[in-house]
Amino acid sequence: VPSLPLFVNGSAQATEPGGTSDALVLLCGDVASDAGPVLSAEDCNRLLAEEARLLAEKRRNIAEAVPDRGVYTAAEAYLGVCLGHCNDVLVHWSESMSYVEQLLRDQLVAAIGKEVTPADFAAYMQFHYRKLFQEAYAPSPFSFAVRRSSQHSPEGAISVEESQAAMQSPISTLLATGSPQAMNFELDASTTVSFTSKVHLHACLVHQFSGQSTAQLSLVSRARQFSSFIVMVGRVISATSFDPKFAMLLQNKDELQIPLDLSTIPTPKEFKDAIESLSPEQRAFAKAFRAMQLESTLFGILVIQVKPQLEQLLKLPDDSLTKEIKLTQDLMQLFIRYQIPSDLLSFSDDLLLPGESATPEKQLQLVKGQVQAMQDIIELAKEAEIEERRREEKQRRLEKKGRRSKAEPEPSIEPVEKKNIKKPAKRNPRGAGGLLGGFGSMMKAIVGRATPVPKGRLLENEAMDDVMDDCMDDMDYDDYGSDCAEEDGSLAEAADAEGAAAVDAPAAPVKAVPKGSPAAGPTTVAARDYTRVAKQMDEQFEKLDPDSSLRPTIITPGNAWRKTSQPKLLGEKKTEELGEDGQRRMKMEAFDLLDAITKSGALPLSHATLHIVVAATHCFDKTVTETVIQENVNPIEKVERSSLIMASAVHQKAASALMNDSSCARVLAHSPQLEDVSEKVK
Repeated sequence: VPSLPLFVNGSAQATEPGGTSDALVLLCGDVASDAGPVLSAEDCNRLLAEEARLLAEKRRNIAEAVPDRGVYTAAEAYLGVCLGHCNDVLVHWSESMSYVEQLLRDQLVAAIGKEVTPADFAAYMQFHYRKLFQEAYAPSPFSFAVRRSSQHSPEGAISVEESQAAMQSPISTLLATGSPQAMNFELDASTTVSFTSKVHLHACLVHQFSGQSTAQLSLVSRARQFSSFIVMVGRVISATSFDPKFAMLLQNKDELQIPLDLSTIPTPKEFKDAIESLSPEQRAFAKAFRAMQLESTLFGILVIQVKPQLEQLLKLPDDSLTKEIKLTQDLMQLFIRYQIPSDLLSFSDDLLLPGESATPEKQLQLVKGQVQAMQDIIELAKEAEIEERRREEKQRRLEKKGRRSKAEPEPSIEPVEKKNIKKPAKRNPRGAGGLLGGFGSMMKAIVGRATPVPKGRLLENEAMDDVMDDCMDDMDYDDYGSDCAEEDGSLAEAADAEGAAAVDAPAAPVKAVPKGSPAAGPTTVAARDYTRVAKQMDEQFEKLDPDSSLRPTIITPGNAWRKTSQPKLLGEKKTEELGEDGQRRMKMEAFDLLDAITKSGALPLSHATLHIVVAATHCFDKTVTETVIQENVNPIEKVERSSLIMASAVHQKAASALMNDSSCARVLAHSPQLEDVSEKVK
């Protein structure tokens, strides 16, 4: 079976009309005999001639053996022989290709020292980006400290991390930081909160090879001790609007890990090919749905600092709460747990004495006094509710006893002589045995002094209840202070659980900010519409990616959240899984605090930072090694081109302006289409 001619770098030569040839096909090429160990075209033609001779001989043998009549003739027999021969040629060719590929694979592994995995390729690309991009445009780790300024210590940190071999490290993204921009989000149907913040636009390029699972990303938020901030996760739905889907308050060494699921949508070329044969109405529907999918790729993370907003809310000077740890914790508890209006706690000039100046120390002292007064009111309300619960319980017992006294007494039960009941003597704690402890000895004293019950009769349940009620009515609470204390403690816990302290102080009316109204903060002259970034990238993918390998990627928060907290300063950390109920509880807690510190939207947020992440996935049909060996493609050049396409859209600059001079000529040689992008993306 001559499969070697299939590897010859030659072309088929047509036979002269009047000439004859014994070969199936004649190859034209170098016919020199001193070409080395590689077969020449002349040698391959000899092999093909021998193949033709053997087939002709086989045909003659079939003609002699098979009669040329009936259903199965010599023609059918020869056709079966030819098909079997073609199959043998293909099998030998496949085995030869596999052998050559294995030789090349072994050489590649020997040259590198190991077989390259997707993780190795990703690590190399991080190294390669530092040489490809200029320093100002090079990808940077997605890890940011939550801090008021460079003069303040961080409140915590947020990062988007990737899990690799039981280790987590921040992903690298192309970062473009914009000027402060006024935006808003809705707390509910009637409350809109405005904020002005710097917008950080991140572009994340993920590369996926055949057989490789999707990248495992997670949003990790960590708060330091005696620090707090709010993280909101959602989508950017317009140039000035953010739609929060989740929200959480992090404080006192909390750590929250939210998994991020990645899902790709078709490439621009695949989408156009798919809708080409559809009707105009069907194409319009598909295009509208794809526009929504593209905008869904804008994943937003909004970080809000609490302390600066509390200072603005309470009308305190800047940095007043930086060292006031207890006051900050008390304020957050009052706002979240009891939902106290901020006007009852904030500083106002009417709190000053005549002739007294409003110094920063005095303002802080007055706010502390307001907070302490509110806590005293809450404690009084708790005690009043506990006392009310006691009266209700005593009334219930009296009503129960009255109902029993009206009923006809049992003939076998004699009334208990309460006058003979004496208080049980104080027992030695060491002598208390059994589960009932001293309660058992008290019951013996009561039952022993009562009128004896006739033989053969037992106390009924209602009679025993009467004895217990009489005992409880005659008990001296002073002698059983510990029991009362336990009862008071249980009642207090019940009162706290129900959120007691219904303060009757009137709340100052707060006017909500109407939807669509401009923010009260500073405005940006030229605000960038970040919802257009996804569409711009899609157009760039279609124009500059001839392989159609770049797929827009949607980032969605997963369901299995994990939170690590340390409730007590000296206690151990505990980790809990948060399902839908836990996520909803955290969102309501954060929204309650936001409603309080913004006066239901009337006060804009002063210290907020918005991160927008847009992702794309470069998909390879084969593994790293197979891409290099079988496709004869350098994946570094492909991913290099994809990163430059995304960087051009993020930074709104030409690709040549983003690269180092040493790399520009090399990149344009294998990707000349990047040279056509000579002006900023509009």
